[in-house]
Amino acid sequence: MTQPGAFTRPFMYWVGMDTDPRTTPEALAEFNRFYSTTHMGEVIAAHSGFVSGSRYELLDPDPRGGVHSAPRWLAVYEMADEAAALQHIKDNERPWLHRRRYSQWPPARKRAKTVWRMIWRQISTTGSTNEAPESIFMVGMNVPAETDAESLAAFNTFYTDTHLPEVMAYGGYSRGTRLELYREFAHPAPGCPRFCAIYEADAAATEAREARRAARGTLSSGPPAWEKRDVAWRLVYRRIPPPE
Repeated sequence: MTQPGAFTRPFMYWVGMDTDPRTTPEALAEFNRFYSTTHMGEVIAAHSGFVSGSRYELLDPDPRGGVHSAPRWLAVYEMADEAAALQHIKDNERPWLHRRRYSQWPPARKRAKTVWRMIWRQISTTGSTNEAPESIFMVGMNVPAETDAESLAAFNTFYTDTHLPEVMAYGGYSRGTRLELYREFAHPAPGCPRFCAIYEADAAATEAREARRAARGTLSSGPPAWEKRDVAWRLVYRRIPPPE
């Protein structure tokens, strides 16, 4: 169900999950095998407009911890258009209709917790690649509460045209995609950030990520809303290859 060119659709649905740390390696392998080979396909088949999916495991958590923490497992479902997003919001009000179509999870799911559930809308994309990423660097942030329309426009222009290309250059990322929160179903307090940027890395850039980060130059300063932004999390997830 994983396809090259992840994060290319106009909308996407995320599910973040934590398994119980006491889960045995054998039970965890069974959980992941079922998730990748059975559950993702059933979710895509059950929801109109879901076109593909990919899974990721947290590689580098946000070192600040606490409210900046993130789930270990992330599933990303690509959605064809806004109609699919709106339909999923309606479906969320009647989840039992779709759960009937899902196979029973293995035992590890009973003690696992769903941490994130949200829909994102794509704002922009920079760069291109025909390959699925080895890893993704994700940055979630909010603008100040007092940001007006003009200031928000300046923030978005700077982010898309200046900051994102600078991060891509120092990190060796093949593509950068900006997202805006469309609907939050679940996220720990204080809530899901409004904006998210995803930077896609190949295997070489993934392995060199710490050295590249340490060697980066000074990034450009931005407009007031940018300088006062609140970064909710900085995370690196490694893609889980699709089952053979």
